Amino acid sequence: MGEKKIISNKVCVYHIIVRVVQRRRLLADVQREVWVGALRRAAAFSGVELITYCCLQNHFHILVRIDPAAKACDDAELVRRFSALYGTAKAMWCGLDAPGLAHALAHDPPETAERLRERLRARMGNVSEFMRTLRQRYTMWFNKTYDTVGTLWAERFTSVLVQDVPWLVGLVAAYIDLNPVRAGLVALPEDYRWSGYAAALGGGDTELRGALAGCFPGEGNEAGALARYRLLMLGKGAASKRDGTGSRIDPAVLAEAASMGGELEAHELLRLRARFFTRGKALGTEAWLREGAGAAALSRLRKPPGTRPVYVLKHTALAVAGRGSGAGALEVPTENAPLVPG
Repeated sequence: MGEKKIISNKVCVYHIIVRVVQRRRLLADVQREVWVGALRRAAAFSGVELITYCCLQNHFHILVRIDPAAKACDDAELVRRFSALYGTAKAMWCGLDAPGLAHALAHDPPETAERLRERLRARMGNVSEFMRTLRQRYTMWFNKTYDTVGTLWAERFTSVLVQDVPWLVGLVAAYIDLNPVRAGLVALPEDYRWSGYAAALGGGDTELRGALAGCFPGEGNEAGALARYRLLMLGKGAASKRDGTGSRIDPAVLAEAASMGGELEAHELLRLRARFFTRGKALGTEAWLREGAGAAALSRLRKPPGTRPVYVLKHTALAVAGRGSGAGALEVPTENAPLVPG
């Protein structure tokens, strides 16, 4: 499946999925550790906000907020971002390291310096360029380290535009952070090392903590918001899949957490098929897809999908614009369909 590119000049949230070629399990512990570092450097360079991520052995998920205004940065910020990506090394495309870039921007002829600025800024604030940077940099390391050649990834990437409202961003984040539990790799999401949730808690990553806490703005403080996020994950993780496959969280753990932390009114919203979080072109409310920013973004596609009212849950008009049973239709998940790992 190729990249589903949605162009927008506004702040957008994307759920991105990439699989290893032939679904091979090439991302073992060391590789995932390097991948996380590559992700952080690519995000810092591109000026995107990481909300969460999860890297498994044969695929990875990223949830990011992209602001095109990230391109509008001064020379000092350009050098800082360049250094975040390349460290002390020289970039092959320009033959400069960070101090060399700073000198070139300040002292080269104006036309030459401006070309450098334009080339760097073109790679920022854009989901396609962010992914190009991440995948190319990681593939270069992988091929050099293991003396291999060629592509590492099965496809360009799949991206789902997500309506940027806290409760929906939180649902998609929880879906991503639950993948290791559903795959039977860990008993609890915080036990999986290569995920945004684990980094936010155990690693003390303040930016990721803030991004996840932002999914529950009504809590008033970060600790309370993260507690609610954990309850959301445990509530979904304790639910059995319809086909009986996959691992799940011990319901007793959920009961204990709920007794200490609060309600789970958002729990039911997660009972949607995984394909509605991973395979559509956009995920949001009916109004957002019909008349709002989602509709505007979809209209820029070469073949925009049609939009029509779809009521997925009793109290929420949630819909997915994508490949339905008919051309241009919105896919309609059933209310009780369980979530499975993508």
